[in-house]
Amino acid sequence: MRKAGWMIVALLWATMGWAANYGILVNGNVYFAGEAAGEFEGFQQYLAHVQVSSGDELQLYDAENQAAWAVDLNTWSVAGFTRDGNHYNANVSGCYDFYIKLKYEQDELYIGNGSNCGEGEDLSDIYMGSVPAQCEAVLMQAFYNESYLATAPGVSEYGDTKWTTLTSQAAELGRYFDYIWLPPSAFGDGAGYHPKQYSNQNSNWGTRAELDALISALHNAGTKVVADIVINHCANRSTWCDFYEMDFGEYGVFYPDETYICSNDEVNAEWNRPTATSDGSGACWGTASGSLDDGDNWDGARDWSHDKVYVQQMFIAYLQWMRNVMHYDGFRYDKGDGFNNWHHYNYNKHSRPEIAFMESYNGDDRIIEEIEQSNRDIMALDFQTKWRAFDGIAAFDYSKCQGSGLLGRGYAKYAVTFIESHDWFLRPDNENEFGGRGNSMTPALKDRLMQANAFLLGMPGVPCVFYPHWQKYKADIKPMIEARKLAGIHSESPVYDEQVTQSGYQCTIQGKYGWMVLQLGDKTTHTGWGDAAYQLKASGNGYAMWVNRTAPMPDPADFEEVKGERLKLKGEKFVKDGQLYIRVGDKTYNVMGQIIK
Repeated sequence: MRKAGWMIVALLWATMGWAANYGILVNGNVYFAGEAAGEFEGFQQYLAHVQVSSGDELQLYDAENQAAWAVDLNTWSVAGFTRDGNHYNANVSGCYDFYIKLKYEQDELYIGNGSNCGEGEDLSDIYMGSVPAQCEAVLMQAFYNESYLATAPGVSEYGDTKWTTLTSQAAELGRYFDYIWLPPSAFGDGAGYHPKQYSNQNSNWGTRAELDALISALHNAGTKVVADIVINHCANRSTWCDFYEMDFGEYGVFYPDETYICSNDEVNAEWNRPTATSDGSGACWGTASGSLDDGDNWDGARDWSHDKVYVQQMFIAYLQWMRNVMHYDGFRYDKGDGFNNWHHYNYNKHSRPEIAFMESYNGDDRIIEEIEQSNRDIMALDFQTKWRAFDGIAAFDYSKCQGSGLLGRGYAKYAVTFIESHDWFLRPDNENEFGGRGNSMTPALKDRLMQANAFLLGMPGVPCVFYPHWQKYKADIKPMIEARKLAGIHSESPVYDEQVTQSGYQCTIQGKYGWMVLQLGDKTTHTGWGDAAYQLKASGNGYAMWVNRTAPMPDPADFEEVKGERLKLKGEKFVKDGQLYIRVGDKTYNVMGQIIK
């Protein structure tokens, strides 16, 4: 081994988990191995202040498989390292930062001058991706169809969701939800899904000042905020090609015109040609000169030509402005199949949302293709789980709970699961029992709706609770969220199906801090789970959630109040032998909450 003091390593965890160890070999010796994020794909870590001597040989290292390899250096890398087979030679001595990013079919190794060892790049700010690994977050969709109107259907029962209304609920929402998904906040028609001016944040939901106050209140409550991003299409000022100015301040000012519109948009359609009896699309007809639409056409408004660089520049500016000026934390992309999903990766890479997911009304195969198009840098609303598992629960067919949607296709990490959304709730033409005409809100369907929420909050993926369900049944949903958090169920949690019949379903889910047994239908009729280690944490007619917390809970005295009732662990973090610990008084915990001493 090399002499002591040769290397000082500080680990900044981007993700935590319990899978294989990765690190760097120096002259054949392992000098670092930290925990990966649960799987090879998506693992990222940052090694700071590594002292390297001239002539050293460096390789990436997989400790579990005892394999070493080298990948091409990213363009951010500094001079001083040359590739020789499967390792790099250090040509000069110095202090360096290493950033390892193992991504789907695209491993990356960044090397930069150590930021605290002298002047150089700070690699800790490299884009980390918008699909969190082993994500424990619980999301809420905090609006429903036309809930900005005082007289909208349902408002008398569930309340409106204007910015001021949600601000008054921020403290309670912050205690249970990690992300709040807000409706489109740009100036536009109706609920905002036909935006007119992205840089104008005065909408039917409230003023920009009221939106600023809401985002600030949610942040103060410890909750992140997701913006609904509508960039597939746009409405107009007056005529079909007459757009508002888009002024994003320091990020740029844009004046979109007919060159920003897809050339196969309806504005150019033959049926829209002006005639003696109809002006069609008027003087705008035939002038749209963007590229062909590279996704599914939306005929309700003008489709942006995302293949054009100047269109990309406008939306990069918009999304950077939304992150850094409006202070949104994540994005939900409306009509995500409306343009090639490589654009999602491009926009995410430049604006760096903490989490990003899209709407795509398609089957699993198509959605998986779209996820792959994005370099696996987008999550998706899991429509097939909605249409299979939740419709199955509504129809008393619990066999549909097994292997549904993205959850059953090995893509749970990319799934945002949901029971209902603004698109269908209370619509008179929707016969779906969990949304059409408000059926799910009737006493006769409460039991099945709560069973659906138990499934939602017990399964992997990132669960999205629907605002009307929360407003009416929060006393039932709160224990479900608490049970999920106690077990540490996350987006990639393994599920072990044990009993699957039409009349009932039972499975065990593995979390970061323990295990959960989920029972639905007639599987809850016996007296108990039978293992003293499991405690019943949430239950009702036709559902039960049992939790075995294997990681010890710290003592109450180890916690402090933060922002009302939200608690956090007291103490200081430190790194020892490449592992992260928390010291609280005379006790030391590892990242799993287990007492080390």
